[in-house]
Amino acid sequence: MVNKMSKSNEDKSIKKDIEQERQKEIETEEATRKAKWDTFLSYGPFIIIIFFVFIIRMFVATPVNVSGSSMTPTLQNKDIMLLYKLTKHTRGIRRNDIVVINTDSGKLIKRVIALPGEKVSYRIEKDDEEKDVGVLYINGKATKENFIDEKAKAKTCNPDVCPGNTSGSICTLCAGEITVGEDEYFVMGDNRGNSKDSRIIGTVSKDDILGTTEIILLPFNRTGKVK
Repeated sequence: MVNKMSKSNEDKSIKKDIEQERQKEIETEEATRKAKWDTFLSYGPFIIIIFFVFIIRMFVATPVNVSGSSMTPTLQNKDIMLLYKLTKHTRGIRRNDIVVINTDSGKLIKRVIALPGEKVSYRIEKDDEEKDVGVLYINGKATKENFIDEKAKAKTCNPDVCPGNTSGSICTLCAGEITVGEDEYFVMGDNRGNSKDSRIIGTVSKDDILGTTEIILLPFNRTGKVK
């Protein structure tokens, strides 16, 4: 009888130990879940922010650096601008837009001069004071370029821009007409005497245009919208 009671007490003790171990495991699992949840609450917002920043930079807008002087005086070397990637899919690309172009040699920032299907030419003419002035013609009609001065316009047909180039590009632009192809654009830099643009590389495809840009982010003394 005593042995039976001793055996029963021993079984109860073992069962109690098992229950205590199980309870400890449950408490440990709950503590682990709570720790993971606390970690998520601590870092979750940052992960979400990083995710949305990635999405925005990938599909909506991203900073872009100006390299070189081809867009002076409108843009300066090392300006940091905001590139809008959705523009060409929403409102489309318009004349005088400043665009970022993807090329084999890197990104170029230029201004749209002529649109798909248009005929573009450039002529150096004399003004009332017998000074050389550059005149842009779109489909045979003189078109204003209010974003650059007369000195820059007059350099548009400077052969030094593409020495030795006797077919297409600058020579055709200034000696005749260039017909812009479907889904293509004719672009030039505002610094006409020093710009690698459609006068040299030809028209650019819409697929190669990453988007438009018009806001300078840095430096702070130049922050704002450009013409």
